Amino acid sequence: MSQAQTERAILFADVEGSVRLFRRLTDPVAHEAVEACLGHVRAAVGEAGGSVVKSIGDGVMAVFDDLAMAGTAAVAAQLRLAAAPPPGDRSRLRIGIHAGPVIADGGDFFGDTVNIASRLAGLASGGEIIMDMALARRLAPVQRRMVRRLGTIAIKGLTPARAVAELLWDADHAGTVTVVAGGQARGAALSGPRLGLAYAGRRWTLADGGESVTIGRNETHTIVVAEPRASRDHATIEFRGDLWVLIDHSTNGTVVAFGDEPAITLKRQELILHGLGVIGAGFDPTADGGAPIRFTVLTA
Repeated sequence: MSQAQTERAILFADVEGSVRLFRRLTDPVAHEAVEACLGHVRAAVGEAGGSVVKSIGDGVMAVFDDLAMAGTAAVAAQLRLAAAPPPGDRSRLRIGIHAGPVIADGGDFFGDTVNIASRLAGLASGGEIIMDMALARRLAPVQRRMVRRLGTIAIKGLTPARAVAELLWDADHAGTVTVVAGGQARGAALSGPRLGLAYAGRRWTLADGGESVTIGRNETHTIVVAEPRASRDHATIEFRGDLWVLIDHSTNGTVVAFGDEPAITLKRQELILHGLGVIGAGFDPTADGGAPIRFTVLTA
């Protein structure tokens, strides 16, 4: 087989919660539901001028001639799935995009560009499109207006650490961000370290010096988690000095995973949040056993 190095944009998309689907439904029904989701990805890739390289379990890998095409396909795939009726469960797509040199070999593609795109998809939560911040600046103008900068993360096996961004895919999606700050209006300019949180389709941005965020099953909390393993008053995130600190108050503990690092379990303990990761209220969010809270440390 011949090998050639070329510049391409790579997109990985997979279905969040597919393991839970197969646990809840019969295999044929779950498989049909996953394929219905991936069908939206394949259609969006084709319409944007890209090609599906291969299917990988509950996901697909696609290649494009340039980054703008990949961004268009990612947005279209999310919009298609959002408009579709839920097949057995409300499934969502996790998408990662990267662009750069790749090795083409027999219809497949290899190299760091492919590895980074795959890692970014793994870091995304359902309904998110994650990409390198530097590449996000190369998107089409209309897409650049929908870019939200996230934290700087270290991707396993790759150096150096890189700033990443989320491509918000429609006005409603972008409009779910709530600013939590003492006396500060939504949409106001924020300075200093900030924290972005996402859970169950809602998003919060905490300004430095703002109010603490509380997490638990009690309806009075900032983030009310629909998780039976969580405590009624599970955890708090507060700002100390120039750091965001997660404090566990729960019975079953709070599990935190930074990027693709091993998960850390807190039991009546505290942890400084940094970069990008997920929080499981009473469960391990890396084991696909529940809906995690996504966090990102935001820079000015």
